[in-house]
Amino acid sequence: MENQRAKVLGIAFAMLALASTIQIYREGAVDANAWALLSLSVLFAISGVIAFFQAEEVEHVTGTQLRTDSGGSGEAQNLPDPAEAGFDVPVF
Repeated sequence: MENQRAKVLGIAFAMLALASTIQIYREGAVDANAWALLSLSVLFAISGVIAFFQAEEVEHVTGTQLRTDSGGSGEAQNLPDPAEAGFDVPVF
């Protein structure tokens, strides 16, 4: 299964980087709008990389099955009543 989120974030990064370079080329300098587009493109690039590597971890985790503890002693499930064990019972 392909990771659609990483692809969409990669496309958004490419579009923002292209818009930033076009604006820099038209203005002839790096102004505030170009800096804003560059910072947004960096955020999309970082989130795209995170989404790409996160999908691989999820695939490994979903392949495992949870184990239930069927063996062992049942003492943990059969706890005594606190009043019978000598603990103080608060009275309201």
